[in-house]
Amino acid sequence: MVGRIQTEIRFFISISILLYFQVSCQPPENTTDLFYYQPDSLQCGDIILRRSYGLVSDIIVMQLNDSVEISHCGILDKNVEGEFYVIHTLSKMVSDHDGMQSCSLEKFLNDSRPETVRVVRFRNKNSKKIADNARYYLKEKIPFDGNFNINDTTTFYCSELPIHIIRNTFGTDISFNAQKPEFSLFLNPDYFSIIPFMYKKSPDSIADR
Repeated sequence: MVGRIQTEIRFFISISILLYFQVSCQPPENTTDLFYYQPDSLQCGDIILRRSYGLVSDIIVMQLNDSVEISHCGILDKNVEGEFYVIHTLSKMVSDHDGMQSCSLEKFLNDSRPETVRVVRFRNKNSKKIADNARYYLKEKIPFDGNFNINDTTTFYCSELPIHIIRNTFGTDISFNAQKPEFSLFLNPDYFSIIPFMYKKSPDSIADR
């Protein structure tokens, strides 16, 4: 109980500090104009990682103290029109809808710091099954795991979703049973390949617009 109270105190202190620097958390204008992406390299079941501009994102990065500054992830799928969208899960603290939800790839990228976006693919010929499972949990409207309990499969937080699907579908625990898995585990070359996706525009291409 004491440990939980201490955690909550640290959380609210972090919120207060970040509120003071709230202006620096806003997306800079025209940042996305410096980048472009190529969806042709993507496939259903790929995992997309990012850091956004929000205060909660900054807190997640600070608390994890990971080797990569990532705060959120989702799973790529295609709609009936053949357009990519992202299946992910969010808390009602940062979303109008709690738990499993989806958004267009464009919206996901617009909410992202483009230099932090990465796409990875699980090293299995049946990795597209990851999207099938994510679609199932989306349909079931699984709520967000506000307790961040990776052992509770009735709710999911963002990185818990692909970890659970890979473990349940392929029998592989990419987190090595970590209770607080870091996002860098999705960059483990033993399990994932990095898919070239987001590119920085050359100065010439920007000048020609």
